[in-house]
Amino acid sequence: MKKIITLTLICALVISMLAGCSKNNNEPSPAKNAGNADSGNPSTDTGGEEAANEFGWKVPKETLEINFYAGQDNPDTVKENSKLMQQFLQEKFNVKMNKIVYDVDMNEKLNLMLASGDYPEVITMLSDEQAAKWIAQGKAIELGQYIDEYAPNVKSQLGDLYKSFLDKDGKLYTLPSYWGILPIPGASGHIRYDWWTAMGSPAFSTPDEFYGILKQMQAAHPKNSKGEKTYALSGYAPMYKVVAPTLGGMWGLQAGYKIGQDGTNTHWINTPEGLEMTKFMNKVYRDGMLDPDSFINTFDDWKAKFSAERVMGHIGSWWVSWNAGHEVWQKTNPNWKDEERFIQVKVKADSAEQAKLTALNGRGSYRTIITDKAKNPEQIMKWFNFSITDMGTRIIGWGVPNLENSVWTYENGTFKWVDAMKQAIINGTYDFTNSDKLGQGVFTLVEGVGTMKDDGKSTYWFDQNFNDEAKWKKLMNENLKDTIYDNTLGVIQIPGNDLLAVTNTQVEEMLETLWAKAVTSKTEEEAVKNFNDMRDKLNSSGLKDIEAFRTREYQRRLAEW
Repeated sequence: MKKIITLTLICALVISMLAGCSKNNNEPSPAKNAGNADSGNPSTDTGGEEAANEFGWKVPKETLEINFYAGQDNPDTVKENSKLMQQFLQEKFNVKMNKIVYDVDMNEKLNLMLASGDYPEVITMLSDEQAAKWIAQGKAIELGQYIDEYAPNVKSQLGDLYKSFLDKDGKLYTLPSYWGILPIPGASGHIRYDWWTAMGSPAFSTPDEFYGILKQMQAAHPKNSKGEKTYALSGYAPMYKVVAPTLGGMWGLQAGYKIGQDGTNTHWINTPEGLEMTKFMNKVYRDGMLDPDSFINTFDDWKAKFSAERVMGHIGSWWVSWNAGHEVWQKTNPNWKDEERFIQVKVKADSAEQAKLTALNGRGSYRTIITDKAKNPEQIMKWFNFSITDMGTRIIGWGVPNLENSVWTYENGTFKWVDAMKQAIINGTYDFTNSDKLGQGVFTLVEGVGTMKDDGKSTYWFDQNFNDEAKWKKLMNENLKDTIYDNTLGVIQIPGNDLLAVTNTQVEEMLETLWAKAVTSKTEEEAVKNFNDMRDKLNSSGLKDIEAFRTREYQRRLAEW
């Protein structure tokens, strides 16, 4: 999701703060209580040490500098995108954030950092597996010792999720980034809207009906304007990650697994549903409706075909068909019409009780650690304590307020959306091109993406705050409202130091190749045979051991979380 944040540099720090102490833990009160003593308005000096600014942050006497590594990216781009937010935080908070990235694979860079001992005080965007490696080598400090005194908001904001980050000894080494449940769709079936309405908007609900609609649509549009062949469906590698989880969700599977009531995890290739979804894809292929490059396309390859109007359907994340469809066309085609876009639709097999298309992970996908390089981890934890709050999340997620192009303003303890920006987002005309330069999300470390507690509706993703008012987002949410499910328990990673992690990598590499063979079989009988061969090869290569590991971990979580 591409977000934006336009920021305003707010002058010098408040030199003398008004009376009324802020909360000792830096938790700003809800904006609706802005007139109260704890509203986050400027306070008087607190014992000669620190004074709270209008956002509720106790401004340190000495600049707090936090250097953090955040994975693979273009350093020049990140530097440019950091400027305004960095200046804002220094001027208003006396906090200097330095985001470090390298245009090098993150795993490779992390290994080099460990080998050389050259790494910063904080590392974010880690997977559980990557974080575990740093913890095992004693490079990540234990954070639980600081929570009660310096960062109680971490515990209160995370709520029941907090204990899921404790190890078996009750120690806390990592904090989540992008955590929380935002009840909006993430994945679905997709269909070209204007072409579907031109057919009379025929109803469909099952995979076979979806297939039938796409077949008719491709027959009506066999070539694009350049004479290139079109496809009902296309995908990009790895298909077992891009398409299979959503496709399996049409048959009621959960992120590629069938979960029993007792917590048993069965991979989709070992289920009848897995065979049915493979037969579906094979039928699409045999009818000439599947892009034959689906298993080897890069995202850019796929986007080029999509933008060239060579594809009329998709299965997977909702944002990709927007990004490769109307968000391109509205800029490149002067005659583009609003209906020329893809909409997201629910597809459910009759055998499934519920279509489970969007798996939500309350724990988030990324971890943040404070390393043994930190000279003053208490001060870093104070920043985490503020930035994890609703107000801290707004600042990091939405960018600096009060600039000419800002999406929000903050004055006298109250935040408001800039109406022109809000309307552009609602109308789908907002220009995201330069929004990154305003700092949106650039310094994310421990912020959550669920709905905020103070008003029950705001979210870190500023462009997801008006879905009920945005025509196409509202349609998507209505179409997919009962296809979302909480998969927090099911997001399980095998520790990197476990030999089963190697097995898992090998199984995934084989899965992509073998599934491609089954999907591109010349007959259904051959597809079934190749599917069964795939199942047998993967099970004998260790998939059964992976299922057993996942089952044990899932059952442990059921009992302890």
